[in-house]
Amino acid sequence: MTNVAPEIATESHQAAVAQAESLDGAGASRRNLTFILAVAWLVLVVVVVLLGWIFGDALPFLQDPTEINPDSISAGPSWSHPFGNAAFGEDVFSQVVEGGLLSLRIAALVTVLGIGIGGGMGLIAGYYRGLIDSLVRLVINVTLSVPALLLVIFIVTIRNQSEVTVIFALTLLAVPALARIVRASTLQVADREFVKAAEVLGVKRSKILLREVLPNVMPTLVSFAFLTTGIIIVVESTLSFLGLSVQAPAITWGSIIASGRIKFADAPHTVIMPSLVIFLTVLSLNFVGDQLLKRFDIKETSL
Repeated sequence: MTNVAPEIATESHQAAVAQAESLDGAGASRRNLTFILAVAWLVLVVVVVLLGWIFGDALPFLQDPTEINPDSISAGPSWSHPFGNAAFGEDVFSQVVEGGLLSLRIAALVTVLGIGIGGGMGLIAGYYRGLIDSLVRLVINVTLSVPALLLVIFIVTIRNQSEVTVIFALTLLAVPALARIVRASTLQVADREFVKAAEVLGVKRSKILLREVLPNVMPTLVSFAFLTTGIIIVVESTLSFLGLSVQAPAITWGSIIASGRIKFADAPHTVIMPSLVIFLTVLSLNFVGDQLLKRFDIKETSL
């Protein structure tokens, strides 16, 4: 009788551990499935946009996004027009594909430039430190002290609303944040044993930076590239909605929503469908970036 209680406690503990492992496994499976769905959605969006760019309305599911169709004014979604029609009968799906090319191109270019400039600044500042680090931190702090959206609006307003101007303004938004993130990651890597060992052996610091530090910082850059792209899509769409992005006749996701809001009561699909595409795309980018942060074991609190 004296051994019954310990045996029951042991069995209960084993059952609790098994249940916890089962829940962890189920949670991991759901996260993996969501990760796969997020990647699949991003691949689908990119492929459709690229096909639309290459083949245009030669594809059976695309039309001229500016073509007026008097018989389908503000018509709802249908088999021939899955996203419905706009105020003058334009195919909303074709507009979303056309707008996606410009919106995604701007977001991708800004992300690449932000990582190249901001990542380079953070990498050099975090490794060499000293005066260089002080100057980079000063630039970062001064830039981040200005409200980001106001800075972008100011630049776009005083210059012509071209794609180059929008990319330049949004790059200024991305550079300081990415520089700070990469600098923090570089500081951690620079203090690790293999870097110190290379320095003791007399290896040139530039070689250590490129061969030892940079490869270990790359996971951070890749992860935040997805997060940055999502942020830029939202900001660019906001500018387009306000009429401060690339001017017409260029089409972006934000400009489609801005046009559709005029007759939202009669044709809500003209706003809902492009908004849903933006939402799913940004959500997928954020989820993929977040999962990569976890899989690369990057501690957000240290960044």
